[in-house]
Amino acid sequence: MKRNSLIIFGVALFVVGIIIGAQEILASKNDQPLSKKDLKEFITSKYSGQIKEITAKNEEKYEVLLDRESGSYKIVVNAEKRSIESLKAIKINKKWIDEEKAKEIALKEVKGEVDNVKLANKENPPAYKISVKTDSGVTIVSIHAESGEIVDKSEQPQPKEPKKTLISEEEAKQKALVKVNKGEVDDIEIITINGIPVYEIELEINDDLEATVLVDGFTGETTITYED
Repeated sequence: MKRNSLIIFGVALFVVGIIIGAQEILASKNDQPLSKKDLKEFITSKYSGQIKEITAKNEEKYEVLLDRESGSYKIVVNAEKRSIESLKAIKINKKWIDEEKAKEIALKEVKGEVDNVKLANKENPPAYKISVKTDSGVTIVSIHAESGEIVDKSEQPQPKEPKKTLISEEEAKQKALVKVNKGEVDDIEIITINGIPVYEIELEINDDLEATVLVDGFTGETTITYED
């Protein structure tokens, strides 16, 4: 029984010795300055991202450029003390909504069909300009590229066709006489062709020849046919 106790005690001392030895080795390693080779593991154990560059500032300090999803950062590491001295953001990546999301937001606000999308990224704030065709015209919806909020909405009604004015009967006669170059107006009446008012003017050129001139009631354009 006594012998067994001695064996157990001896094994316990051996295990304790191994643990203490391992701790001393680890402590000794942690007391050593970081080498440039160790820096990468040191940084990645603390921060996610991709190391782009490591530069020695002096014998003790290194400058590390780290790219992360949120932006780019400059980290100053004290290799002697195995510590981070500073971390500074040099570029922050702003997350913008995509074009499809901007269209979806615009169509929830205005019923219609998207005609055009433009990203005005130089504006403050940057915004998507969505042109939506509606029954009454076109609506421009401006959507904040970062937050997705609607910052402006303007309607552009469909342009109305200018009102057309019917030329007078006298104007139509003069155009017909210019077209024929000679002759006398025998008859004139206004007819409709394809929904357009047209002056139909018959002219007698001589005893054997007559002409019919059609004059567009709006534009004054003429066409002529001859009859023997």
